[in-house]
Amino acid sequence: MNQFSSIKEKIKGEILKAVSNKPYIISSTIVGSFINSEGLQDISDIDVIIITNNLSEDNFNTIIRSFSGINSSSLGLEGYEVFVNSTFGPLKFNSEKKVVFHTMVYDVKGHIKHVEESPFTCHSWENFPSISGVSLKEVYPVLNLQFTDLFDSRRGLISYLKDIQKGVITYRKYQFENKKYKIQKEEHKLDNTHAVEYSYHIIYHLLNNFYKIISGKKESLSSDELIDTTKRLKLISNERISFVEEVLMWKRNKTSKKLENIITRTKLFITDFFNTTENIQKTSSYTRLIRHGKTELNDGSFVGIKRDPPLANTLKCEDETTYKLGYSSQLKRSKETLEYFDCETVSESAFLNEINYGLAEGLTLKELSQKFPGIIKSWEEGGDPSFPEGENQTDVLKRVEKFLKKIDYDKTSLIVTHLVVLRIFLFLFIDLKLINLYKIKIQHLEGFEIQIFNNFKNIRFNSNLRTQIRKQLSESYD
Repeated sequence: MNQFSSIKEKIKGEILKAVSNKPYIISSTIVGSFINSEGLQDISDIDVIIITNNLSEDNFNTIIRSFSGINSSSLGLEGYEVFVNSTFGPLKFNSEKKVVFHTMVYDVKGHIKHVEESPFTCHSWENFPSISGVSLKEVYPVLNLQFTDLFDSRRGLISYLKDIQKGVITYRKYQFENKKYKIQKEEHKLDNTHAVEYSYHIIYHLLNNFYKIISGKKESLSSDELIDTTKRLKLISNERISFVEEVLMWKRNKTSKKLENIITRTKLFITDFFNTTENIQKTSSYTRLIRHGKTELNDGSFVGIKRDPPLANTLKCEDETTYKLGYSSQLKRSKETLEYFDCETVSESAFLNEINYGLAEGLTLKELSQKFPGIIKSWEEGGDPSFPEGENQTDVLKRVEKFLKKIDYDKTSLIVTHLVVLRIFLFLFIDLKLINLYKIKIQHLEGFEIQIFNNFKNIRFNSNLRTQIRKQLSESYD
């Protein structure tokens, strides 16, 4: 083990000590560049995310004191100063001979709010395993990233740029009153170096987040890879690409070269970038997937393929889209639902049929557990058992994969299918565990879209459904 690896292990050990023996802490995670760095350059910004079930002033102060009490000699860094940054935002305290623990403490409610408002940051954090307690994904998952997240972040970016132009940067910190907390907004004076640092932050993360949306990947690209991807996809003009290269190389080489008109040029980059993404939204093709309308047999019992009920009521369709293609399963409830939509061509597919519940057809979950207890036991152990004389989720997965090979993604399409099938579609496009799919409940006529851009495919939810599924997958809502 080299010297830095030894120091990293000592730092991780001290962080673990700082969060131990505090029963109100349910999750602790070290995130950011420090984890993957190969030298000491990132010890001045060690990001630690702590989630508590109760954020009182006493609990908060106890956590911060635990970090402040870390001795630099115990880290193998004698002569270094230990500093705790407990603020939120881009404020940094980088300097030589300083170990900075950027300790971000949230209660569950605060973390949920952060996921809803800053999905890109939280999505990145989910790459890192917790060092104690449950993972951040288990507390409240981001689920996916989509273009609407980029548009929602634009106002915040412009606000930050205005701050930097004034020579300040906004950050936030807790203020406790009457056993409750509120978030206090503060300003910190900046120099030109900080302005370039934040411009780099904006440029790198906008481009990287765009890549994560279209690729579905969690891993970030290097600066060179981002530049190549930006050029290949023609996301911005050549003039803006030159500026991006200039800023990214400034960051990588750590030069003292002054970059001229940095804020103005960053604003132009943002404008160019968002014009491109808005055009992508307009020119992308979409495949919409929904669950069929309700039947009289949707009463809490298993309804698969053995019973084939029609729709219970006439549907009110508010979708005025003309779809080039319409797909349904072979079951009445799916085919009848499709008839309410304007589709130029329709077809049905057995690949879209609901799961075959076999002998469990018509049973409730309680009746299933009494009649076939082995299935329940297997589920509890993380297995994927087949229903007696029926299918399991893996069987449905195989036929959905076959169906996906038949879709003409260049044409706007509508797919009317069933709950288990919709769960499998999500499993194929989003990082989900097969054993957790049963938690996802999508109501009748609800669904999501597959957005297609340059052969990239991305799931897009409306905000209500995404929040609903986040709650369903969250341990905080169990």
